[in-house]
Amino acid sequence: MQYSEKDLPVRVHDGELLVLDDGNEVRWESNGEAKAIFIGSSFEPTFELFPNQSETVNIGGRNFALTAFFEDALEVKKA
Repeated sequence: MQYSEKDLPVRVHDGELLVLDDGNEVRWESNGEAKAIFIGSSFEPTFELFPNQSETVNIGGRNFALTAFFEDALEVKKA
Protein backbone atom coordinates (compact mmCIF):
# COMPACT_ATOMS: atom_id res chain seq x y z
CA MET A 1 0.00 0.00 0.00
CA GLN A 2 1.15 3.54 -0.67
CA TYR A 3 0.17 6.53 1.46
CA SER A 4 0.42 10.23 0.72
CA GLU A 5 0.96 13.23 2.95
CA LYS A 6 -2.79 13.87 3.09
CA ASP A 7 -3.11 10.57 5.01
CA LEU A 8 -1.01 11.86 7.95
CA PRO A 9 -0.89 10.84 10.71
CA VAL A 10 -0.44 7.31 9.41
CA ARG A 11 1.06 4.02 10.56
CA VAL A 12 3.23 2.60 7.79
CA HIS A 13 3.65 -1.17 7.89
CA ASP A 14 6.50 -3.27 6.51
CA GLY A 15 6.45 -3.17 2.72
CA GLU A 16 4.33 0.00 2.60
CA LEU A 17 5.45 3.43 1.44
CA LEU A 18 4.65 7.04 2.34
CA VAL A 19 5.23 9.56 -0.44
CA LEU A 20 5.31 13.17 0.77
CA ASP A 21 4.06 16.08 -1.32
CA ASP A 22 7.62 17.00 -2.34
CA GLY A 23 8.22 13.47 -3.68
CA ASN A 24 10.36 12.22 -0.77
CA GLU A 25 9.62 8.65 0.22
CA VAL A 26 9.53 7.34 3.78
CA ARG A 27 9.73 3.59 4.33
CA TRP A 28 11.28 1.15 6.76
CA GLU A 29 12.66 -2.36 6.97
CA SER A 30 13.07 -4.58 9.99
CA ASN A 31 16.57 -4.81 11.40
CA GLY A 32 16.11 -7.16 14.34
CA GLU A 33 14.01 -5.25 16.87
CA ALA A 34 15.02 -1.96 15.27
CA LYS A 35 13.46 -0.38 12.23
CA ALA A 36 15.84 0.91 9.58
CA ILE A 37 14.28 4.15 8.31
CA PHE A 38 14.79 5.17 4.67
CA ILE A 39 14.07 8.73 3.54
CA GLY A 40 14.23 9.55 -0.14
CA SER A 41 15.20 6.92 -2.68
CA SER A 42 18.41 5.77 -0.97
CA PHE A 43 19.13 2.10 -0.39
CA GLU A 44 21.06 3.03 2.76
CA PRO A 45 19.01 3.71 5.91
CA THR A 46 18.96 7.30 7.14
CA PHE A 47 18.78 6.13 10.78
CA GLU A 48 17.30 3.41 13.00
CA LEU A 49 14.56 3.52 15.59
CA PHE A 50 13.91 0.98 18.31
CA PRO A 51 10.37 0.22 19.53
CA ASN A 52 8.78 3.13 21.42
CA GLN A 53 11.54 5.47 20.23
CA SER A 54 10.68 8.71 18.41
CA GLU A 55 12.67 11.05 16.24
CA THR A 56 11.77 14.38 14.66
CA VAL A 57 13.29 14.79 11.21
CA ASN A 58 13.35 17.60 8.69
CA ILE A 59 12.31 16.38 5.25
CA GLY A 60 12.08 18.92 2.47
CA GLY A 61 12.04 21.85 4.93
CA ARG A 62 9.21 20.43 7.05
CA ASN A 63 9.37 18.54 10.34
CA PHE A 64 7.87 15.10 10.81
CA ALA A 65 7.74 12.95 13.94
CA LEU A 66 8.46 9.24 13.41
CA THR A 67 7.70 6.70 16.14
CA ALA A 68 8.54 3.00 15.99
CA PHE A 69 6.26 0.37 17.53
CA PHE A 70 6.86 -3.26 18.54
CA GLU A 71 4.16 -4.33 16.12
CA ASP A 72 4.79 -4.03 12.43
CA ALA A 73 4.35 -0.23 12.27
CA LEU A 74 6.06 3.14 12.03
CA GLU A 75 3.87 6.16 12.81
CA VAL A 76 4.55 9.31 10.80
CA LYS A 77 2.92 12.63 11.62
CA LYS A 78 3.61 16.33 11.15
CA ALA A 79 5.62 17.78 14.03
